[in-house]
Formats: sequence, C-alpha cells, structure tokens
Amino acid sequence: MPTPTAEELLASVGGLSPEQAQRIADHIDECRRLLATGTPMDTLQQRLKDQGVSIIQAVLITTRLLGDHPRRFLAAREIVECSPARTRPALKRQAMASGSVRS
Repeated sequence: MPTPTAEELLASVGGLSPEQAQRIADHIDECRRLLATGTPMDTLQQRLKDQGVSIIQAVLITTRLLGDHPRRFLAAREIVECSPARTRPALKRQAMASGSVRS
C-alpha cells in the first residue's frame, strides 16, 4: 500500500512507477524527520548522495521539503547543485585539470 507521500507523487509527477514513487517518498519522509530534528540541509544532501540518489531525484525530494516556497523548483535545484555533496568532486577535477592539485 503506497504511503500518502507516494500517492501525492504518483498524482503530481508523470512517469513514475509505484515502486519509484514509494522509494522517493521514503527519502522525502526520512528527510522531513531529519529536518525536524535540526539536521542541516547540506547533511541531508550528502545523505541522499551517499544513498545513490541521482541529482534529478534529489531535486524532486528537495522541492517537497521546501513546501510552499514560491520558487521551490529553482530553490531546490540550487540547493542540490550547490551543496558540498554534489560540488566537491567537480571542484577537485577542476583543480586537478589546472594542475593545482595532484591525485
């Protein structure tokens, strides 16, 4: 039986299977619980990355965490793309390419 969060995803996001919706909903519900305990957003983003959540799915999850934010998609995209969890490897590759860091 899908959770209310999964049902909302199925109703509002096209192309998701019930299994995908439930998996994403589980992440949303877990992140909501963690946010309620004061866990920082960057920590949540690292946790999602560590659990193998793609950038696209992390944006979807983050939009749901932002609630009624007027520009929640853009805000969520910025949060995910600029989080240390998603930028560290890119910065290291860039530094290595410029020769300022050795592998």
